[in-house]
Parts: sequence; C-alpha cells; structure tokens
Amino acid sequence: MTLGENLHNAFDVVFKTMQGIEKLILKLQNELDDQLYYKPTDRFLRYGSDKDWRGWVNWSFILLYQRKADGEVMGNGWINAPVYAVEINVDSDNCAEPMVYIAKFDFGDTSGWASGISPASHNIFYNPMHAQYYFAKGALSDGTVVITYKEGLPDKVKSAFWNLKTVYRKELKLASLDGGNYKAQIFTAIEELAKIK
Repeated sequence: MTLGENLHNAFDVVFKTMQGIEKLILKLQNELDDQLYYKPTDRFLRYGSDKDWRGWVNWSFILLYQRKADGEVMGNGWINAPVYAVEINVDSDNCAEPMVYIAKFDFGDTSGWASGISPASHNIFYNPMHAQYYFAKGALSDGTVVITYKEGLPDKVKSAFWNLKTVYRKELKLASLDGGNYKAQIFTAIEELAKIK
C-alpha cells in the first residue's frame, strides 16, 4: 500500500467511528424517556477551533440532561437542580480506549442562568469532568469519582465555571454499549449519581 492509500484507510476508520457515535447520539436524543428526563439543549457540546487542529475533528461529545423528578423547567429553560452530562470520549490522550463518562454537576442555584447553551461551552463541563486545570479528584467507596476545585482558587475562577460546586462521575467503556443496553447502562448511572448528596 502507498502512503496515500494508508491515509485514506485511516480517515475511513475515523469516519466510520464518527458515524457510530452519531447513531448513539441520535438514540440518546430521540429515544429519551421524556417523562423522566429533560434536555436543556438538543445540541451536543464539543470543542471546536479553526486555529487549532484539535478542534478540526470532534473527539468529545457532551449531551446534557436534567431529571424531571428534581423540579419544574423554569422560564430560562433549566431545572433548578443538578445537570447530568453524558460524554462520549474518543481522545487517546484522555482515555486508553473510547469511553462514556456520566457525570452529575451540582451548580447550586440555576434560576439566574440565561436560557440556552452554546455548543462551545464544552469546557464548562469537560474540564471539571476530567479534573483538568483548576480541579482535583478523589473517589467514593463505590469507585465513583468526586471532583472539586483545588484549594485557594479565586472566586473569578469559580464564576468562570458557573459557580460549580461538585462533580460526581462514573464511566463505561464505549465498546460495552450496544443497541440493547446503552439506555439502561447510561440512565441507571444517572439515577445512581442522583442518589449522591
């Protein structure tokens, strides 16, 4: 094979992977139990940049949910309760194999939030979920990852992350999910995280 053929084959694998991720995202969006869950946005959050090659291919896709059992949807389009993020991550710098991370974000009071969210708000969820920069992680006895701010950060850093309080995270191997079990595994994880106070 020539170098050009190898490059085409490599991109073909990437494109087929993206098609599989698109199918999972569509299932998570369209087969949602809307009696139990609410989507504050129909779009997934992602890192994108015209200047940085890391933004040319999506490697992290974050879907947001809230539990209807936690309250009513307010005029700003949010429930005044935790936000649950489901991330499909194929970044080899972040995980040894493609993963699905399910996280509970406790922001406290969301009543003052603006309506909607830009897909570019990816870092508001990604950085804490992976304990990057200003965040540190620990673990609960069941293996759930607990993420909090590092000590001594100024309030302006916390306000940049919408005054986030705590993140609780579980993880699944992407390869362990299929059309028959993805919903049970992901939403069972959300319900388990909901019990953590």
